[in-house]
Parts: sequence; structure tokens; C-alpha cells
Amino acid sequence: MAKALNIKSLKSYTMKKPKALVLLLPVILALVTLCKQEVKETKIPVTTASETALALYNEGITAFDQIYLAQALDLFDQALAEDPDFFMPAYEKCIYYLWFEYPEEFKKNAEIALQSQAELSEGELVLKSMLEQWLADPEADVTETAKQLVELYPEDPDAYWHLATAQNLINDYTGAVVSYIKAIELTDNPAPIYNLLGYAYMELGQYEKADSVFNIYIELEPDLPNPYDSKGDYYMQIEDYGNAYESYMKAYDIDSLWSYNKAMNAKALYDSLQVEME
Repeated sequence: MAKALNIKSLKSYTMKKPKALVLLLPVILALVTLCKQEVKETKIPVTTASETALALYNEGITAFDQIYLAQALDLFDQALAEDPDFFMPAYEKCIYYLWFEYPEEFKKNAEIALQSQAELSEGELVLKSMLEQWLADPEADVTETAKQLVELYPEDPDAYWHLATAQNLINDYTGAVVSYIKAIELTDNPAPIYNLLGYAYMELGQYEKADSVFNIYIELEPDLPNPYDSKGDYYMQIEDYGNAYESYMKAYDIDSLWSYNKAMNAKALYDSLQVEME
């Protein structure tokens, strides 16, 4: 095993053998460059000074993936209470409010996120730039900025997820489909991405593909309510109200906070059609 380079011995060596050190410098610099290349981040780094905040943030991401959105927002708030300069939970809250069209909440949270004094990673700085553009214009096309994440972290499924989010927000569903499929290829947790992919296919009118990926979503997460809720949305889109009702009720049976009103709406539409057919 090579002996570790000691700073004091290097200084001593410099005093005794200046010419030799000059000859060695290119080798040392090459080794430093190689080490930097070897430790290059493959995933977007998340910057926080608090392990507790990081744990809360990761719990929030899991809740978001499972579409327990209120729980996710609460966990992000807890993470920010632990570390007010934690950029990523503030960013995720902004995406929620932008996606679901709460402009005032988006503006308030974006301003908070951009006040972070943390020394952000390169990936986080790209996300910050996206947020700045959205704050100036919530309908801005930030896909070219988002593509920088894919260039920096081509093996990180989150980079493609962020790109797909930007594409969705400008109704580029074809681009979003490509990004989601790439993310699925890279991730160990494809279920939430299949959910989003299903909705992108529905936006494109590609209902057979939507049906297929929602079925995969159900297979991957049979004990969660959202897969059945999403499949219910699919059935509603193709006006299959009977199956929509059954799918929504499966979600409701798993968690009584889910899908009941949707199920009743589907049932009313189904009953109305039956009356028309009589």
C-alpha cells in the first residue's frame, strides 16, 4: 500500500530537494486530477449542515413519491426548521405549488428558497437557476437549464425527473415521456415514475400505453392507494365509469382518506349512462 503523503514531510522535502520537487509536481498534479475525476459525483448532491434535516427531507421525498403530499410538505417544513438554509426541501415545496398552480404560495416559498446561504452543489445551483427563472415568469421554459443536470449527472434518475418536470410545465409531454423512460432505466425505485409516465401518455392520447404503465405501477405498489387512484383517472379519461368507480374504491379501501368523492362521481356518471340506455 502506498504511504500517505504527509504535508510536513513535503515541506521538508521542498527545502532539501527543490529541483526534484519541480520534476515531481506534474506527477502530483496528474494524480490530484485523477482523484478528482474518480470522486466525481454521480448523483445531485444535497447540501445541509444537519443530519436530522437530511433525514426529514428523505422522508419527505418518500412521502412525495407515494403521493402523501400533505405529509411531504410537513416533513419539508420540519427539515427547514432544523436547517433554514437547506435549499432542497424549499425547492421541492416550490415545485409542488408551481405544479398545482398556487401562485402566491409558490412566490413566497421561492423567495425563501433563494435566500439560502448554503454553499450549494453544482446541481443545486442549476435548480436554483431554474427557480429564479420561474419566479420571474411561472410559465418560463427552463428545459435548456434543466438539461444541464442531465449533462452533469447522466446516471442520476433525479436529473431526468427534474428535466421531465420542466417539460411537463410547458406541455412538452413527448419530451417528458423520453425523460421518464430514461429515469426508469436508471432508478431502483421506478414506481412513482411509472405513475407520472402514465399521465404523460394520457396527455398524448396514447391510452394503451397509459393503461400498461399504470398496471405496472399497481404491480409495484399494490398496497398503496395512489396506483388505484391513478388507474381510476385513466378509466375516467376513456369514459369507462364502472371500472373507474371500482378502481377508486380500491384506493378508498386501502386508505379512507383517498378517492371517495372521485368514486361517487364515477358512480353517478355510470348510473346516468345506464338510465340513458334503458
